Amino acid sequence: MSSTLIKITIISAVFAASALPAVAGAEGRGNVSESIVWGFLGLCALIIIAQIAPLIRNLRKQSKAAAEQTKAAELQQLK
Repeated sequence: MSSTLIKITIISAVFAASALPAVAGAEGRGNVSESIVWGFLGLCALIIIAQIAPLIRNLRKQSKAAAEQTKAAELQQLK
C-alpha cells in the first residue's frame, strides 16, 4: 500500500510542477480573479477527495473480508 501512496505523491508532484508555468503566466497578465477561481476549484477538489477516500478504503476492507469468507467456505467444502 505504501508503494501506491508513493506513486500518487510522485504523480501529484509532476502535475503540480507542470502547472506552475501556466499559473505564473496567468499572474503576469494581472487578472487576479483567475487565481481566486482556481483556488476555489482546488478547494472543491479537496472536498471531493475527502469524501471519496474513505469510500475506497471501505471497499478494500469489504473485498478482503469477502475473499476471506470465500476461502473459508471453500475449505469447509473440501473437508
